[in-house]
Amino acid sequence: MLKNDIAVIGAGLAGETVGVEFQRRNYLTYLINGSDQDNKTIPDAKNLLVLEDYNGLAGDRSLAYEALKRNRKILKKITEIDKKIIICIASGGGSTGSGTLPYISEIAASNPDKIVVAVLLMPRPDEAIQKRLNAYNAAKELMEVEGLGAIIFVDNSVYDDLNKINMTLVNMLDAFFTDSSYSSGSNFDDSEKMKMLKDNGVFVLAMLSDKNAEGKHVTTQDMLSALTAKNIFLPINDDGVVNNIGIINQGKNKLDEHEIVKAIGTPENIFTGANGNVNIACASGMSYPIEYIQKLGKEAITEQKSRMEKRKSLSLLDDLEDVDEPVIPEAKKKSKRKQISFDMLQELD
Repeated sequence: MLKNDIAVIGAGLAGETVGVEFQRRNYLTYLINGSDQDNKTIPDAKNLLVLEDYNGLAGDRSLAYEALKRNRKILKKITEIDKKIIICIASGGGSTGSGTLPYISEIAASNPDKIVVAVLLMPRPDEAIQKRLNAYNAAKELMEVEGLGAIIFVDNSVYDDLNKINMTLVNMLDAFFTDSSYSSGSNFDDSEKMKMLKDNGVFVLAMLSDKNAEGKHVTTQDMLSALTAKNIFLPINDDGVVNNIGIINQGKNKLDEHEIVKAIGTPENIFTGANGNVNIACASGMSYPIEYIQKLGKEAITEQKSRMEKRKSLSLLDDLEDVDEPVIPEAKKKSKRKQISFDMLQELD
């Protein structure tokens, strides 16, 4: 069972919240945060890794990077994880999670024997400007991580209830990781699942259950809708780019792989299995949702510029000639992403 080869790292409150659900299902899980208040919301959590001397980061991603860099025990713990697959989860909109996720992923992926999957929870388009800018930068940095496997982009605008989104994500991934179905025909085995997770690019999946009591089977169209439209992920690109497609049929159901290929694209591999507890369809090695993420970032920047212009137009005590108008400092340009060097990793030995 693939579950036995997996470790989960949840960073920031959102990442911890999802991580705890994996922890409750007996996955090896580490939870990273610097906020005492955040950690108090998950009193039953185990394996808390506290970013010491950083009690909250006020939305500043650069502080999160410095916090992680200074907490060498946490860096060392990440390098010592002995599981084959490491799932790194965080919100794109916050500070601790979005600021540390690219570096946590980079550290884990520096070991070529590991398969590292990043899960980025993307904010709604109407959320605060800084949250959207954080998510844009976190997504951009993740795409640049060398050796990273799949990226899962979760769309937090799908439901108002974030807990529903989190539980749907955990339920689907857990079903994928724990599936041990087999048949005399074809089987979707663990090595094939690992191949799907290892290939860089977007990973999406869908899970639907037959209503056996009513004799109703999930149709191929039902599964396609769940995979491409009615899901919790950012919209997939309509470009046909895909490396792998995986299908697990519940019981004796038979999803039409040819219809799924028509809708998604022609992959290098198609993995199929039967006698599963539920129907699962998934795809990996898909192109990144660049257009969506760019739009999210550009709209946030436009709103930010508009806000700054309004601030500049304010004047105080303008009837007093001897008092200068307040000067609004120009925002400094953020430096380009700092790479965690292998020298730093070697110092941990």
